[in-house]
Amino acid sequence: MAGIGAAGAPPQALASAPGPPARRGATAAAPRGRLELATDALRCCLTGATLVCNASCAAFMASRGAFGRGSRAAAVAGKLFMRSFHATGLLLLLTVLSQQLLGRNNNEARVAPRWWQIGGGGRGRQDVLRRFVTAPTFSLSFMFMAVGLLTLILAPGKEESYMASVGYMVGDVGCFLHSVAFCLVVYPELLVQLRSIYAKLKED
Repeated sequence: MAGIGAAGAPPQALASAPGPPARRGATAAAPRGRLELATDALRCCLTGATLVCNASCAAFMASRGAFGRGSRAAAVAGKLFMRSFHATGLLLLLTVLSQQLLGRNNNEARVAPRWWQIGGGGRGRQDVLRRFVTAPTFSLSFMFMAVGLLTLILAPGKEESYMASVGYMVGDVGCFLHSVAFCLVVYPELLVQLRSIYAKLKED
């Protein structure tokens, strides 16, 4: 009788019964979840590496100005800056690749975090800070770096001339301003994003 009842069941009841496709969908979603976790972890590492890179750049420029370009302090700070710079570049490449893979798996492009925009609470105060402090500071730093690079290119005696020394000094000031502005103004806002990503990682 049970076989006759099963054979006589309507097609709607058989179609609504759970089957293997649901399990296949669940297993297909697992790699995507791991990729999202990996992407968020890379973003956390990239944010931290960016801070270390800018802080070491500021220390490198300050030690060059205070103790000279050939001093031991400048050499140590320069090695730290170069290592953090390479690590930041590698993490940036891995983060972009993971986001592209994640967007391809989702059949849509995932929006990359716009870290150059200051976000979070206190919108009016941050808009004033961006307009009167952050933007002019970065503009001034880029202008100093451009003038310093141009002076170095046009210096007749390259390393030994007075013009080259001025070019190094002006370029160092621009790099120092850029790094300090990033660490003091931009990074605290990135830290808010970093905490939210870290909280999401802990929940998962």
